[in-house]
Amino acid sequence: MTKALLASASVLALACSTPAWAQSSSGGPLIEELIVTATKREESVQDVPIAVSAFSEEALRAKGIDTAGDLVQSVPNLTFTRRSLRTNFQIRGVGAQLVSTGGDDGVGVHHNNVPLTSNRLADAEFYDVERVEVLRGPQGTLFGRNATGGVVNVITNKPIDTFDASITAEFGNFDSLKYQGFINVPLGDMFQLRLAGFALQRSGYTSNTLNGQDVDDRQIWAGRVTLGFTPSENFRGFLLWDTFSEDDTRGARKQLCAKDVGLTSVGGVPTGAAQAAFTQGCLPASVYGQDVYGTTNQLSTFTGIIARQIGLQATDAFAGKTISRDLREVEVYGRPIYRPRTDIYTLNLEWDVTPTLTATSLTSYNENESYSRGDSTGGYSSVPFGITPFTPTGTLNDPQLGLTDRLMSESGGTAHNEQWSQELRLQSNFDGAINFNVGGIYIDYKASSITYVATNAATAAVRVVQPAAYVDPLREPDFTGHNYFVSLSEYKLKSKAAFGEVYWQATDDLRVTLGLRYTDDEKWTRGSGSTLFTPGRGPNFTVPQSVEFQETTGRLNVDWSPDLSFTEQTLVYASYSKGYKGGGFNPPGVVALGLNPTYEPEFVNAYEIGTKNTLADGRLLLNLTGFYYKYQGYQIGRSVNRSVYNENIDAEIYGAELESIWEPINNLRLNANIGYLHTEIEEGKVVDTFNRAQGDASYIYANSTNGGCILNA
Repeated sequence: MTKALLASASVLALACSTPAWAQSSSGGPLIEELIVTATKREESVQDVPIAVSAFSEEALRAKGIDTAGDLVQSVPNLTFTRRSLRTNFQIRGVGAQLVSTGGDDGVGVHHNNVPLTSNRLADAEFYDVERVEVLRGPQGTLFGRNATGGVVNVITNKPIDTFDASITAEFGNFDSLKYQGFINVPLGDMFQLRLAGFALQRSGYTSNTLNGQDVDDRQIWAGRVTLGFTPSENFRGFLLWDTFSEDDTRGARKQLCAKDVGLTSVGGVPTGAAQAAFTQGCLPASVYGQDVYGTTNQLSTFTGIIARQIGLQATDAFAGKTISRDLREVEVYGRPIYRPRTDIYTLNLEWDVTPTLTATSLTSYNENESYSRGDSTGGYSSVPFGITPFTPTGTLNDPQLGLTDRLMSESGGTAHNEQWSQELRLQSNFDGAINFNVGGIYIDYKASSITYVATNAATAAVRVVQPAAYVDPLREPDFTGHNYFVSLSEYKLKSKAAFGEVYWQATDDLRVTLGLRYTDDEKWTRGSGSTLFTPGRGPNFTVPQSVEFQETTGRLNVDWSPDLSFTEQTLVYASYSKGYKGGGFNPPGVVALGLNPTYEPEFVNAYEIGTKNTLADGRLLLNLTGFYYKYQGYQIGRSVNRSVYNENIDAEIYGAELESIWEPINNLRLNANIGYLHTEIEEGKVVDTFNRAQGDASYIYANSTNGGCILNA
């Protein structure tokens, strides 16, 4: 077995934005510091020996941070994208670079300290939130199994023992209406109730030039009920229900492609009529360049391949088209559908066992479901069907897609997941030099999803090629419906972990933290092979796969609080931590090619130094951080044979961050965030995603079969 040495790839990022602390409501000379729970105990953000960006409710409002994506403006080295309509945070270049049913994110998303394996943070807006904390760097010891990049923790407002209420409304263009508010009511001496709600309605920002309709509108509703209770001085808790739902046309696709016309020769032999088969679909191109506004390569789409094989069109289905340069203009059949729903139930109990020992129980159940549907043709075909045995009238009436005279394809699916979690912790607050925070957590997560594709090209082909198999079946996106590609996957995770940290106050100004975590992940999956040309056939499940990973990780941190003449307060810290993220499964499609059915866990050894300073009589906060990561088995995904193959490589990351607030005079505040990031791919064995000939002049194009359909070049 040999390993390929990849050419080094570097990324240099410099970002300047606003900072991550609360704003002083008094407008006085001292900058207000925010109390956070980054170490699962209350501390000032300036006393925490971790790179933390924290935002109070007031700061979120002042900085215009309405959604999770807005956080990138105020947190150095944080990026945010939507991946398959899901949240994908990356901190210091670490996030989710793979596509897998059992893949873990690299940044843990928490809701009131509850880890969410799946979440809808990308869809919702922040409302009635006490604070948002972003912890940068591996946080696996206290926060979880997949926090190799860091943690985003949303803390909602809890009930208080006095009456309070608020409601706000916003009106804007595109018929935008947004409401949010809360009411807090004390119920005697023992209970407190807080109700909060949010609603957003607006028209679409994007125009569908094919039918003149607007898409990408919003119809969002969210609510939260929190019951607080304090039956005694040493016992307290809260019970919370958080719900979110949406019904809109989010998700319309904009085709961005610099078309690859294919190889003119292989090994010196002209490809001739087969040239279009030797193509990777689209050439690498920047989305900021003009070349990217090209048309779809017909042979890079499932529908287009079938149409070309059976001769529905004499030329490229997208020949002669021009694509609008306006990213707010799309060309899609029908209206996209996007309907997610999320419910989170949390019970938090705290018991002061003694004046110096506190026990915490955190129980949570959350459920997510979604349905999506939309055009996947790749653009409106400029070439109509010819008069063929498949389309004798030049048109085709598909039972799900309707009557049309050109290529049309629709994809969509449903997804459902649920999670139970239970965390128990015991934390000390001794007067002596030694304190601790120990606990355990159990997570039981289950997920299932169905992906389907309906295409009129397949309908035409099966009516002639396999007429006995063809029926006009039901129109539902499941195994009984009119679908020519259907894939189902099921996934289960059971994760157990024991963790703890010991804090040694060596001197008045020197503290040492040692943390350890043992994690046991059990993963199980099964799926169905794709079903082609066999309506109503039912699922053909693959053999279930299961893997188990156990790993011990931890961190060592030393922080020093010197008394310096030129600062009011200074904290200097240095840390080493080991992060871990479990492996998982590759899709059946690539396993059938002889590739590995699983990918390995990833590990990171992280080194960090930093300092937090308060200067100029409290008018200046200046925080600096430097870090170096050494990755072993960094998980990445790449396209192989119209599927995704996940594999492991080694990587190196280093960088620096600066966060600062300066208030030179009352009511004038200057903020700065600067992040520098260098990433480098090192050694790894990878699959060439488009190896057309391996340098062999005797290249042979092999036919493939799937569900009775033969795809010939």
